[in-house]
Amino acid sequence: MSDTQETPPEMAAMEMQDVETAVEDVKPAGVGLVKVPSALPTGAKLAHLLALFVSGVIALCVSSVLADGTSVIILKPVKDLPRITNPLLREKGLDYRADELLGPTYGVGLHHDQAGYTWTETGAQDTLANLIDNLGLAAVIAAVPSVISTDGLKHPVHFLSCDELEKAGLAAMSFGFIAEVVAVLMILFHGLALTGLLPISSKLGKMLAGLVWFVLSTGFLVVILLAIAVYTKEWTCHQQIIPSIKLSDHFDYNYGFGFAVIGFFSSLLILCTTLVFTSTDDGAPTLQLVPQADTGASAALVMGIVKTLGGVFCGILIAGMLIILTLYGSSTSEGSDVYAPVAGANPCEGQKPLHAGPGDNYFSNVDCFKDNIVQTLEQAGADVTAGYVGGLDAADRVPITQPYSEVGLCPVNVHWHLGAEHRSAGEFDEEGAGPETEASSGDSSSSSSSSSSADYDDDMRRLAADARLGLRCHHYDATDAKFTTPYTWEHCTGMVVGETYEIHWPHSAAGACGTEWQMQSPFYDGVFCHDGIITIAPLNTYEKIGVQAQVFTVVNDEDYYYSNLIDGMIVNSGEEKGTDMAMYTGSTTGTSRDNDVCSRYTPITWQVDRKCHMISASSFDKLCADMLTQSDDMSSDIYPHGSRELVATHLAANNQQTRK
Repeated sequence: MSDTQETPPEMAAMEMQDVETAVEDVKPAGVGLVKVPSALPTGAKLAHLLALFVSGVIALCVSSVLADGTSVIILKPVKDLPRITNPLLREKGLDYRADELLGPTYGVGLHHDQAGYTWTETGAQDTLANLIDNLGLAAVIAAVPSVISTDGLKHPVHFLSCDELEKAGLAAMSFGFIAEVVAVLMILFHGLALTGLLPISSKLGKMLAGLVWFVLSTGFLVVILLAIAVYTKEWTCHQQIIPSIKLSDHFDYNYGFGFAVIGFFSSLLILCTTLVFTSTDDGAPTLQLVPQADTGASAALVMGIVKTLGGVFCGILIAGMLIILTLYGSSTSEGSDVYAPVAGANPCEGQKPLHAGPGDNYFSNVDCFKDNIVQTLEQAGADVTAGYVGGLDAADRVPITQPYSEVGLCPVNVHWHLGAEHRSAGEFDEEGAGPETEASSGDSSSSSSSSSSADYDDDMRRLAADARLGLRCHHYDATDAKFTTPYTWEHCTGMVVGETYEIHWPHSAAGACGTEWQMQSPFYDGVFCHDGIITIAPLNTYEKIGVQAQVFTVVNDEDYYYSNLIDGMIVNSGEEKGTDMAMYTGSTTGTSRDNDVCSRYTPITWQVDRKCHMISASSFDKLCADMLTQSDDMSSDIYPHGSRELVATHLAANNQQTRK
């Protein structure tokens, strides 16, 4: 008979009888042969007991995640929240963070949000898109403060018409309910298996348990991948007020995500123990010699543990690869043009930050000292003479020492100051000279002389009365025509041949780099154009914001013409331009600050050319012409601004670096 053929019942009975007869002939005296149902092996008992415990824990954890309205995500601390509303509508009065719309402790659970609304419900009677269609955008924006003062926007996903995000949330919720039901059923299953009351064969039981735990493991893995994708992807919402949302910008994971990870590991462990330690013959009747020796049990147990751990490791490895693929897919997906409904508006307008927290006016100027204690961080402009060391401890803050273009910063503005705000001994200092007075008085608080000169037009006289004169270069020579011959300015105003000017090029990693809106006035709008890049906690301002500074004496001589001042400082090693550089961390400057009143826009990196150079008036006029062609109105920067007085040593950072 072939081995694959099934033995007829009558022949099986005869074979069993033959076995009994054979055993009876050889069994030791005093040992009886009995036919008894086999007890579950120790390994199988432990597997069912562990599965019973894990099933209970999963049921408890999933029920808590479903019941808690903040279990999945919760708002970040207020200090870390960027604006969530459309920046292109800021000029229309729409400028809010998520905490201002939802409340500072708002969170979302697997089934409902903190207010009890599910994924398909909203606190309003209609979606925001329909309200805009019926009432108009202006009326809706005007109503926002009233909405905030009452209930806020509860479970905003449906209200904001973020349809794809809503579907993802509903899918995750469905997996949660399935996991809860399955966990309860597996409590019953493994409990009956332990007591021997399972009403199905051991073979069918093992197949069923293995299948269920495989599905449960896969389900938890899908939830993890779904949670990562939902959290990291930018979702489109079909209305203008919040046209897109990236949850990772505004929310942190709460404990629900951790429970999903634990659920996956636990289900995977039970799947492996079920496959390794349970048998299709568990509980089946067997012939046993009583007593029966259980040789080899320890070795089998050790091998089973090894197989189980190997299976768990393989499952974790597969899960890790899928998570990496999910993260990669979210980071490389193409975003839509979420601001298209109001295309043409300046995305950087009004981005200058005034507050770190609601209404705290954090960025307002502050007294430098209170009770002889410094109230702010390092200031600019400082002495940049080689070897100079400031007296303010900058701790571990190190300025950017590479060219800004190599670390992801782009120029977002260009402007200049009357005289130099920095000091470089022998280049621009108290001994410098300029028109009207061939030698500066050396008084850093003085402005230009009150005496009139034919070289000064009406604009210059007006600006001289308002703008504070900084330090001057040493190039000026009243006997040389290139320093005294007037130039007919077509685009710049308030400029004088022979005068010293310090040009600043603010750079930022948060600028609208590579777009028509890259250059901005005021420069703060360009520096802070994109939210979520520059942060106070953790402090990264000196890593994301930098200013190039270069000092010039203007001459009426085309030998000193340079055509592209708008893109950044001149770097030419042969002419020693942009090569002897001082780098330190400081603040923004301007005449609203001095050694008593300090800037709170600090620390930022400064890279300052220590040399003073001559440049033609036509170069400046070309710069002004280029500025006036930008998409943003830069007319407020085509004249010289006043210079802040030289920063005292006790307010200057002690981290000045040199690059040559």
